[in-house]
Amino acid sequence: MTYDELHLFLHLSRSLHFGKTSRECHVSPSALSRTIQRLESELGRPLFVRDRRSVELAPAGEALKLHAAETLARWQALRARLSDSSERLTGTLGIFASVTACQSFLPDALASFRRRHPDIHIRLETGYATDALGMLSRGTVDVAVAALPARTPPGLVSRTLLVTPLVFVGPASDCEVSRLVDERNIPWERVPVVLPATGPGRVSAERFFRRRRVKPNVYGEVPGNEAILSLVSLGCGVGVVPKIVLEKSPLRPALRNLELEGELGDLGVGVCAEKGKLRNAVVRAFFASLEQGAQT
Repeated sequence: MTYDELHLFLHLSRSLHFGKTSRECHVSPSALSRTIQRLESELGRPLFVRDRRSVELAPAGEALKLHAAETLARWQALRARLSDSSERLTGTLGIFASVTACQSFLPDALASFRRRHPDIHIRLETGYATDALGMLSRGTVDVAVAALPARTPPGLVSRTLLVTPLVFVGPASDCEVSRLVDERNIPWERVPVVLPATGPGRVSAERFFRRRRVKPNVYGEVPGNEAILSLVSLGCGVGVVPKIVLEKSPLRPALRNLELEGELGDLGVGVCAEKGKLRNAVVRAFFASLEQGAQT
């Protein structure tokens, strides 16, 4: 068995979902199935118990999960030690970020890191910002760009890259939603709202409505800021997003800021990693680069 095979198995042992592991590890479902079949053939035992509705680890899978985690951790530690002893740092840095982050502030941070460590390969994955911490916990990436909660969760280390206001955004077109928010005293109980499914934006929106003793008229709950802006641009309702997302969106001409800044508070956005990852020289170098960039 190879390190790549162990990595795929370990991801699947944590996700227990062939489709999710296939997508997040960028392999086809058939290639993933063949990898698991090869491991099962090599060990002579089934690794998973599968039916149409669920996937569970078999006893041999539980044993291999422990072995794979220990083996990959030792391999990463060895690579880190060898990198530390070389003149130029090498290796791979896996980063997860939203599309907005990739198109706005992240390139500057990565450019600074690349100038300092040109031999490090950057593997960049994109998706919903709400998936960031899950990608870290599954070990799919080394660091993730995420909205930072007021307190960093135990076991994580973070570095703030920017602070942006949370804003209410509405459609720019003449529609029923626009007429409601144009009233002198906005009738919030009647205004349809598109909310983030989870995260600090959702918490701030709920706090906003509680202060007004209003039960929000929820049009929808979606996991991504880009999806919120799409629905708002169609006149489905108003939404709550970070201001930087609104400013960088290609839908900006079809949207308007409701100018209620301060009502929702600010959102810190930064880089997170599991504390154990700081044993990896590449991850340490990336965080050091962020610190050095902030001082220049």
